[in-house]
Amino acid sequence: MKKIKLILILLIANTCLGQNTFKNESLGFNIEQPEKWIVAKNGESVENIKKQIKLDTETLNKLLEQNKGTIQVVTFYKYPIETTPGIIPTIKVNLRKNNSKTFDEFKKVIEESFSGIKNVFPDFKYLSNPVKTKISGLDCVKAVCTYTLKAKNGEEKVTITVYAVPIKNQFYQITFMDSEKEDNTELYNELAKTIEIY
Repeated sequence: MKKIKLILILLIANTCLGQNTFKNESLGFNIEQPEKWIVAKNGESVENIKKQIKLDTETLNKLLEQNKGTIQVVTFYKYPIETTPGIIPTIKVNLRKNNSKTFDEFKKVIEESFSGIKNVFPDFKYLSNPVKTKISGLDCVKAVCTYTLKAKNGEEKVTITVYAVPIKNQFYQITFMDSEKEDNTELYNELAKTIEIY
């Protein structure tokens, strides 16, 4: 009887948690979906990819090439973009091409890409310099930065947390964005712990 109760509890817990998980088995990526956040409509053909089996490296590389090196995996918005003025807290996951051979080389490429952002946004600054950390047990680069974006209702300072997770000759770029009006850091840190890459 105790075993049956334990199994039922585990099944209920897994079902409840599983209902809020975004899963893309063909790309090998899962993340908990924040409660009441909106899943953006995908401009890419990811819905079609989901119906297939897990993609091999060669097929994935061709798809990345066709999509200019980036596949949108998922984007979550805290508020409807059609009716909310200004910067909306956003979580965006992209799969991008990675030509680096080693992790150190990859980290350097990511740092150089941040240098490019400095050219576009003059007030760009790191709140946390790029460091090696782990997501889903994998080495990755994490950085936190801030800069000013122009929105319909004026300028707003944003805080961006980026995780770049290399997987063979691709990498996941996981971006968490907030405006100066909101701080979702605690939620973002919890969501980062739910990421599974396989």
